[in-house]
Amino acid sequence: MAAHKPIIGLNDAFGAQAKGLRKLQRDLLALFEATGYEEVIPPILERPDSLQTGAGRFLADQTVIFSDPAGAGALAIRSDMTPQIARIAATRLQHETQLRLCYSGTVMLARPDLRGGSRQQWQTGVECLGVPGHAGDMEVMHLAARTLLTARLRQPVLQVGHIGILESLVADSTLPLEHWTALISRRSPDDLAALIAQEPIPEAAAVALQEMVAGVADATWLRRNMGQINAGFDEDAGALLELISELGDQLAGQVTVQIDAATMPRFLYHSGILFAGFAEGVAHAVLHGGRYDAMMAAHGRDMAATGFSCDLWTLLNAA
Repeated sequence: MAAHKPIIGLNDAFGAQAKGLRKLQRDLLALFEATGYEEVIPPILERPDSLQTGAGRFLADQTVIFSDPAGAGALAIRSDMTPQIARIAATRLQHETQLRLCYSGTVMLARPDLRGGSRQQWQTGVECLGVPGHAGDMEVMHLAARTLLTARLRQPVLQVGHIGILESLVADSTLPLEHWTALISRRSPDDLAALIAQEPIPEAAAVALQEMVAGVADATWLRRNMGQINAGFDEDAGALLELISELGDQLAGQVTVQIDAATMPRFLYHSGILFAGFAEGVAHAVLHGGRYDAMMAAHGRDMAATGFSCDLWTLLNAA
């Protein structure tokens, strides 16, 4: 009977659970279509190089690769759909100057995001391409807020940061950025202090990093540190403060917006604004998004790009 045992991290869905997922999927796709986003359905398999091009290389350790018995060579099961959207925009839809695309389909992770979590996710999201700056960011964040409301989450919150802020704080470090994003995501003051002691981090940046993991990297923290780190920090902090000022304290009338510079990307292909959705009773983010212009450039098309995605299973469990 061992052959019939479920695979750890992969689950069947049936009955009320399957009906709930399909209803939420229909509701979200209807929302996206009503706001001008056209659905695309990429294949579940890609060539590994396509999924791991440029900034997508940060997906490598979550991508399952196998040899195709039909002779197509190495193939990969997608672990994230955004690189596929970037490929489509840079090839099949390259004649369009602006694209608003949405999607919903399964992805598979080599290992769960969270301990005890699922390796199989039903990723659903949008990508706004060709709309630069705050206009694109605000459009996508408003839609993310409406997504949280459509999923009927309790007291939804969007936390907003900027990857450039962390890049400026660790500019003198000998370690790659992904090492720092993983550390900040853990929110462990002791681990951070031990690493800072070994790295050539200036005192002002070291204090700012410690405050980040302590959960006080809000608008007041940004203003206090402007003029203390470097020009890059000031530019990105100013952009973040301006965006939040334009957005206001709430989106769609019911979703709270907060600055938290410790907001880190789920996958490190973002190059600007970052945001994550939270809800009452859930300890982890239920939605991730941000700007990823660098990935588009890596796919051969220099194009502004902002988007977000969520896992339908996570939204259902959080409601």
